Amino acid sequence: MAHIVLEGVKTDDGEFVSVGPSVVEGIINGTAVRALCGKVWVPGRDPRRFPLCGTCKEIAESKGWGIPQG
Repeated sequence: MAHIVLEGVKTDDGEFVSVGPSVVEGIINGTAVRALCGKVWVPGRDPRRFPLCGTCKEIAESKGWGIPQG
């Protein structure tokens, strides 16, 4: 499954606040990341080759966020 990773949020004043390692950081440094659904793993494969996790998709849609396109 491909998962959605929330890398950070913007505050009301426009400042970006990291909520954990980014996917790129995970790939380069071998750092584990956490998906919206709670899965923790070290990314290393092309997510476009896999179907999107239904739980991640539901969470993102419930927040009104756009779903990443492969």
